[in-house]
Amino acid sequence: MCVTDGRGPKVDSVGPYDTYLLESSDLTGPWKLASYMKAFGDEAYFVNVPSKFIAADGKTLWLSYSHGWSRRPNSPNPPGGKYAWCLQEIRLLTPTNNPLSPRSPNHTLTLHED
Repeated sequence: MCVTDGRGPKVDSVGPYDTYLLESSDLTGPWKLASYMKAFGDEAYFVNVPSKFIAADGKTLWLSYSHGWSRRPNSPNPPGGKYAWCLQEIRLLTPTNNPLSPRSPNHTLTLHED
Protein backbone atom coordinates (compact mmCIF):
# COMPACT_ATOMS: atom_id res chain seq x y z
CA MET A 1 0.00 0.00 0.00
CA CYS A 2 1.25 3.49 -0.82
CA VAL A 3 0.32 6.49 1.31
CA THR A 4 1.16 10.13 0.63
CA ASP A 5 0.97 12.48 3.60
CA GLY A 6 0.53 16.12 2.58
CA ARG A 7 1.90 18.42 5.24
CA GLY A 8 -0.51 21.12 6.22
CA PRO A 9 -4.13 21.60 7.25
CA LYS A 10 -5.57 21.70 3.73
CA VAL A 11 -5.77 19.03 1.05
CA ASP A 12 -4.26 21.45 -1.47
CA SER A 13 -1.30 22.36 0.73
CA VAL A 14 1.95 23.09 -1.06
CA GLY A 15 5.25 21.56 -0.07
CA PRO A 16 7.10 18.28 -0.04
CA TYR A 17 4.96 15.34 1.01
CA ASP A 18 6.14 12.29 2.90
CA THR A 19 5.39 8.95 1.26
CA TYR A 20 5.10 5.56 2.92
CA LEU A 21 5.20 2.12 1.36
CA LEU A 22 3.54 -0.51 3.54
CA GLU A 23 3.49 -4.28 3.20
CA SER A 24 1.19 -7.02 4.39
CA SER A 25 0.47 -10.61 3.49
CA ASP A 26 -3.25 -9.83 3.74
CA LEU A 27 -5.19 -7.10 1.93
CA THR A 28 -6.70 -5.87 5.19
CA GLY A 29 -3.44 -5.86 7.19
CA PRO A 30 -1.85 -5.76 9.60
CA TRP A 31 0.56 -3.46 7.76
CA LYS A 32 4.31 -3.09 8.24
CA LEU A 33 6.41 -0.15 7.09
CA ALA A 34 8.48 -1.19 4.07
CA SER A 35 9.88 2.25 3.28
CA TYR A 36 9.51 5.84 4.44
CA MET A 37 10.46 8.48 1.90
CA LYS A 38 10.69 11.89 3.55
CA ALA A 39 9.87 14.80 1.26
CA PHE A 40 9.37 12.50 -1.73
CA GLY A 41 8.74 14.74 -4.70
CA ASP A 42 7.14 18.13 -4.48
CA GLU A 43 3.51 17.40 -3.68
CA ALA A 44 3.81 13.76 -4.77
CA TYR A 45 0.39 12.30 -5.45
CA PHE A 46 -1.22 9.13 -6.77
CA VAL A 47 1.78 7.10 -5.63
CA ASN A 48 1.18 3.45 -6.50
CA VAL A 49 2.79 0.25 -7.71
CA PRO A 50 0.79 -1.17 -10.61
CA SER A 51 0.63 -4.96 -10.23
CA LYS A 52 1.50 -5.34 -13.92
CA PHE A 53 4.83 -3.61 -13.19
CA ILE A 54 6.05 -6.09 -10.55
CA ALA A 55 8.71 -8.61 -11.61
CA ALA A 56 8.18 -12.32 -10.98
CA ASP A 57 10.65 -12.23 -8.07
CA GLY A 58 8.46 -9.63 -6.31
CA LYS A 59 11.49 -7.49 -5.48
CA THR A 60 11.86 -5.39 -8.63
CA LEU A 61 8.96 -3.11 -9.47
CA TRP A 62 8.04 0.28 -10.83
CA LEU A 63 6.77 3.10 -8.63
CA SER A 64 4.22 5.25 -10.43
CA TYR A 65 3.49 8.82 -9.30
CA SER A 66 3.23 12.47 -10.26
CA HIS A 67 4.40 15.51 -8.37
CA GLY A 68 4.96 19.24 -8.50
CA TRP A 69 1.39 20.30 -9.27
CA SER A 70 1.92 23.78 -7.80
CA ARG A 71 4.48 24.44 -10.55
CA ARG A 72 6.70 26.32 -8.13
CA PRO A 73 10.44 26.01 -8.75
CA ASN A 74 11.68 22.73 -7.34
CA SER A 75 14.50 20.29 -7.51
CA PRO A 76 12.95 16.92 -8.19
CA ASN A 77 13.39 14.22 -5.59
CA PRO A 78 14.02 11.70 -7.01
CA PRO A 79 15.80 12.99 -10.12
CA GLY A 80 13.60 12.62 -13.17
CA GLY A 81 10.39 13.42 -11.29
CA LYS A 82 8.10 16.10 -12.71
CA TYR A 83 4.54 17.26 -13.15
CA ALA A 84 3.68 14.28 -15.35
CA TRP A 85 3.35 10.51 -15.04
CA CYS A 86 6.64 9.36 -13.55
CA LEU A 87 7.95 5.82 -13.31
CA GLN A 88 10.92 4.87 -11.16
CA GLU A 89 12.35 1.36 -11.03
CA ILE A 90 12.81 0.25 -7.45
CA ARG A 91 14.21 -2.84 -5.79
CA LEU A 92 13.22 -4.09 -2.38
CA LEU A 93 16.20 -5.23 -0.37
CA THR A 94 15.95 -7.56 2.60
CA PRO A 95 18.20 -6.98 5.64
CA THR A 96 20.58 -9.72 4.46
CA ASN A 97 21.31 -8.08 1.09
CA ASN A 98 21.15 -4.41 2.08
CA PRO A 99 24.59 -3.04 2.97
CA LEU A 100 23.09 0.28 4.11
CA SER A 101 20.80 -1.18 6.75
CA PRO A 102 21.92 -4.66 7.82
CA ARG A 103 19.83 -4.75 11.00
CA SER A 104 16.59 -3.31 9.63
CA PRO A 105 13.57 -5.57 10.29
CA ASN A 106 11.73 -4.29 7.19
CA HIS A 107 12.54 -3.97 3.51
CA THR A 108 14.37 -0.92 2.27
CA LEU A 109 13.37 0.81 -0.93
CA THR A 110 16.15 1.71 -3.33
CA LEU A 111 15.45 3.95 -6.32
CA HIS A 112 17.53 3.27 -9.41
CA GLU A 113 18.20 5.55 -12.37
CA ASP A 114 19.61 2.83 -14.65
